[in-house]
Amino acid sequence: MKRKTARSAFTLIELLVVIAIISTLIGMLLPAVQKAREAASRMRCSNNLKQIALAMHNYEFNMNSFPPSRLGQGYATWAVLILPYIEQDNLYRQWNLGLTYYQQNTTAQRSAVPIYFCPSRRVANSAPMWSISGDIPSSATLGSGSQNVPGALGDYAASIDRSGYDYPTTSQPSMTAAFQMGSGTRFADFTDGTSNTILMGEKQVPQGNLGVGWWDCSIYNGDYYQCSCRAASRAFPLTTNPQDTAWKFGSMHMQVVMFAFADGHVQSIPETIDPTTYELLGMRNDGQVIPPW
Repeated sequence: MKRKTARSAFTLIELLVVIAIISTLIGMLLPAVQKAREAASRMRCSNNLKQIALAMHNYEFNMNSFPPSRLGQGYATWAVLILPYIEQDNLYRQWNLGLTYYQQNTTAQRSAVPIYFCPSRRVANSAPMWSISGDIPSSATLGSGSQNVPGALGDYAASIDRSGYDYPTTSQPSMTAAFQMGSGTRFADFTDGTSNTILMGEKQVPQGNLGVGWWDCSIYNGDYYQCSCRAASRAFPLTTNPQDTAWKFGSMHMQVVMFAFADGHVQSIPETIDPTTYELLGMRNDGQVIPPW
């Protein structure tokens, strides 16, 4: 008579050990996966800014100046003006530059451009696809369109004067940054050097406020400079708080913000940069020596 061989099986302790080992491995792998994913997103963000900077250069070559931050209050922004230089001619032809943002057709207002989005924050077809609020005509453009006109969003902003405005004021009669309303700067205006002057960067949007208010109104809407512009200055330092509601440059990357400089190169700036040095990078003609950062 044959003996029955006892079947080997996991004991409860062995099972718990295996589970513990698997949990430890997952705990070790997840951060690595997240870091790899963020590195890829950051690379795509950098490439987006590179393409935008190249479009700005091509615009300058053809028009003898960079585009203005916006044609005028209520009118198209830089994000519209460079469309032919980022292979978006069909969308550009939807725009009538003689009309305000509010008077454009729906296709012009709501068509998103993929390279205007940082994948660490969102993509072009993610909700909300258009501005939820904030695109309400100001007192200067009340007669030009209906109330609350939603439009395509974007994660990048033009660098404007350290005052936070893109037009002269009593306290700041001359503009010192790469962009201003109504007229464009030329390469010759960057006397501090194009490699030392911020052109574009990622804009801060408080978490939970995508498409909301002036923090994230349509990138095409020139009624409010906050929709498509930010200042690099001591008054508007790089944000270190995801909930920051000020109109600053900021990102969803880890401790850095991506910027395109006027010479076309793209570089990350640490959130901890000295505010005075940061302000110097935001000015094109201050004549100051920029310290190492």
